[in-house]
Amino acid sequence: MTAQPGSNPAGQMPASVRIPVRADSRLWLEGSSNVRDWTCRATAMDATFEVDEVRSLANNRLVRAVAVRVPVRLLKCGDRHMEAHMYTALKAPPAPATNYITAKFDSLAQAGLVGEPLETTGQLTVAGVERTVRMTVRSERLPDGSYRARGSVPIRMTDFGIKPPRPWGGILRTADKVVIQFEIFIGPIT
Repeated sequence: MTAQPGSNPAGQMPASVRIPVRADSRLWLEGSSNVRDWTCRATAMDATFEVDEVRSLANNRLVRAVAVRVPVRLLKCGDRHMEAHMYTALKAPPAPATNYITAKFDSLAQAGLVGEPLETTGQLTVAGVERTVRMTVRSERLPDGSYRARGSVPIRMTDFGIKPPRPWGGILRTADKVVIQFEIFIGPIT
């Protein structure tokens, strides 16, 4: 028996399609220290959404998975000394080699439709250590037919085996908590 488009014979997973994110998508880290709050932005990232091919995304297709990969050495904070301390803490090898912060969230299709908050669980890898994390993603369809997904993931550096940087003999003390924020765009899709 041949499966027809949109059918799901005998427990097979429906076909899916991967959609890359637009170049205007962004991801950044926010943290604090005893001196000031700080932000580091990803100047590049690779991210894809896997969506169910059975329904049209324009009709609130469910998201099956999201994968994100950010090169550590392309995180920029606006201060080369801070970046150097961050690269050391994140175990980045000397350039041009690099390591990555990666995230993979599966089975988002069970969480809800576009426009509804999605409670998700996935795997986040930082400095070579993988942990399960939870987050809420808010998505919306924009007037031009594109989609925007926003969310944040609070983490503790020590949960990933990272000692919070204490440069200048410990005069500056970075807080353990960091929040990974993102705003991702796909489309427009008609």
